[in-house]
Amino acid sequence: MAALAQRTAQLLAFPGLSLRAALTEALKRHRLPERLIEAYLREAAALSPCGIDQTLTQVLAARMRPAALELCRLERLFLIGPSGAGVGSVAAKIRHQAARTGHHIRIDAHGFNPRNRKARMAFGCIGARQDQPVIGVVSALADAEEVSEIITAFGLSRLIVTGLDMTGRFGTLAAAATEGASLVHVTRSAEADAPLEMLSPGELAALLLD
Repeated sequence: MAALAQRTAQLLAFPGLSLRAALTEALKRHRLPERLIEAYLREAAALSPCGIDQTLTQVLAARMRPAALELCRLERLFLIGPSGAGVGSVAAKIRHQAARTGHHIRIDAHGFNPRNRKARMAFGCIGARQDQPVIGVVSALADAEEVSEIITAFGLSRLIVTGLDMTGRFGTLAAAATEGASLVHVTRSAEADAPLEMLSPGELAALLLD
């Protein structure tokens, strides 16, 4: 939050430092894809003038589609993600939370090597399955461009992002949350009893501006 306060003070003290420049600096530090930075800036320019935090929050709010799991209504669930993204730990969290309410969910969890062509063919467009809900699991530690490619290649429409406690750069989280897929939950710990959290546009803006 100190960094956000400093940027706001700079914008007030030096009108020549444009909102575009301040946003660009912040977003590049978090290594968002260039095309996504340009999209954010274009959408920010169309808004009424306001502070950098409010502007970014409005841009994110227009793009994010939160979709929390309703565990009590789930019977089966298919989780898929790159090896090391935490697919198994997410499955354990869901089972743990469901068990606390006396509910059982059958979960199929699969990790894959994203560079393996056979794996891509085997799981291609799995997001279109109709027999059970499919949720992609990706790590905030991964490369943002690669995560975007995985989302597109596998037709993933809902995502859980892991590893928020392990990174100080949130470009991958932003890409996962604002490029069309619904953000189901985020996780900050691999422990089974750690919560699956929701993430608001304001919270994501704060992470990107800190």
